[in-house]
Amino acid sequence: MPDSLPTVGCTICGSCHPNDIGAPAERELEFAKVRDRLISSCVKSPCHLQTADGGFRYYPSPDFDLFPNGRSNPFASSLVIWEATNILTQGLSLSWHSDRDQKLCYRRSIKKGEGEMCFRISDRLDCRSLTSETARQAIADFDIKAAALNLIYAALATHVDRPWDQPFAIDSQQIEHYLGLDRRKDLDKQAKLALIESLALQPCQLTVSLDWPRQGAIGEFTLEEHPVWELLDINHHTDPADGHLVGLTLMIRAGRWAEYFLNRKAAREKTAFYQTGILPEFILKAIMRYWQQHEGAVRAIAWLLFKLTVGQTQPVAVSTLLRIGYGEEKVRQSLYDRDRRKKLVRTFEGDLKVLYDYGLHPIFDPVTYPPQLQPMWVKLLTLPEDGEEALEFWMNDAQQDFSITDPSPRYKLSQLMNARILQFELPPEWGRAIADLDSIKFHKTPRRTRTKRVKKPVSTLGGSWVLENRKRKGWSQRKLAQSLGKSQSWVRDIERGRIRIKPALQEKLKQLLERQ
Repeated sequence: MPDSLPTVGCTICGSCHPNDIGAPAERELEFAKVRDRLISSCVKSPCHLQTADGGFRYYPSPDFDLFPNGRSNPFASSLVIWEATNILTQGLSLSWHSDRDQKLCYRRSIKKGEGEMCFRISDRLDCRSLTSETARQAIADFDIKAAALNLIYAALATHVDRPWDQPFAIDSQQIEHYLGLDRRKDLDKQAKLALIESLALQPCQLTVSLDWPRQGAIGEFTLEEHPVWELLDINHHTDPADGHLVGLTLMIRAGRWAEYFLNRKAAREKTAFYQTGILPEFILKAIMRYWQQHEGAVRAIAWLLFKLTVGQTQPVAVSTLLRIGYGEEKVRQSLYDRDRRKKLVRTFEGDLKVLYDYGLHPIFDPVTYPPQLQPMWVKLLTLPEDGEEALEFWMNDAQQDFSITDPSPRYKLSQLMNARILQFELPPEWGRAIADLDSIKFHKTPRRTRTKRVKKPVSTLGGSWVLENRKRKGWSQRKLAQSLGKSQSWVRDIERGRIRIKPALQEKLKQLLERQ
């Protein structure tokens, strides 16, 4: 073995040499290992190399970490990303058609037909659009969990000033953490990496072309077919000792769509858009947790993520949620088959409970979605925990025209097709994050501060005070709720400290509960 190492150039920049990193004392390293070490030490490389237990292991050095506060992160919420997410979650349930070139495409009308966006499926290697038959098979092979990777890419793109020009790096350790795979004990390292690579590549198969109409001060524009996410490189990091795969690093760049929908500078000049929303971390965990048992809930959560970004107070038709969750064909078939109809209603109500458990509380339209149509779990939310109050609750319920235990009305699915949910109440942290994002999106110049008036201190009544005085007076939660014109669940939430009492109601509560 010669005393000096052979001259080995770094394949990243071509200028690093063994002496730059310090030749090891033992001259036993193979030629390829020296090159690997050079590449990993290069300042232009997206990864670095560390030594552990005498062997070489790769630990990628990504550009950014998402969810710095442990809860949420901004993400690109444009219509391009919305529809890309729908494709990955709904697949062949969407309306796919073959164009004149026999390429499968999904078209989305914009501004009542004034414009259009068209999605196609490409080959992973050369980004060429697949023929109809091959594209259908590729869509059928899409994993719904790949939608989580699409959202991760959309979040990472917001950390780049020019995402259509500047790539970002993401590694398998990051993805493993974001998706909660680091807690999975049933998968070994190789299985996790294989799953991560498969999911990471699927969003990069989507291409889009746009014919965008004029919107306000922003003129019309046209974009030829291009990748939604361009995979520039994928590095497979192996342990030189045994050749086993130990990590992945992906270099991703947003497509040209980002120049028009994620361009902060041009948005200030009113020549492009800068459309972002808030991605809560629990959305990714929900996709990974419920994709198998509650696929409809996963599709609805992914859709609502964008819908609630556009307008939190806009009503949502139940028929829309059914079509998104289960596909238009399945809903149509269920309308004419009794067994399918019952199964679909049960599935929808179970999926709605998943949304509720994650903090997306539906507010039902009392006209089109009355208590008779609402799921059983909604009716049981008002059931008191106290034994005596629960007994009184059931006695009062038995005297009502409509009892909780009454069977569901016939043709319930047909009635649900005309029902509406007025809005979904967001978890407080999500709502605050959206408000904060809107206030800083364009870094608006703060208004001149005015002298604030000193408000008189308002005495606040706590939930324990309400509970103590209600029981002292011998009132049930229902009686107090009726006296206030509120629901029993509102009184329960007050007593548990979940919500604050407005000043106007504090005075009324004092009058009711302190009066002998």
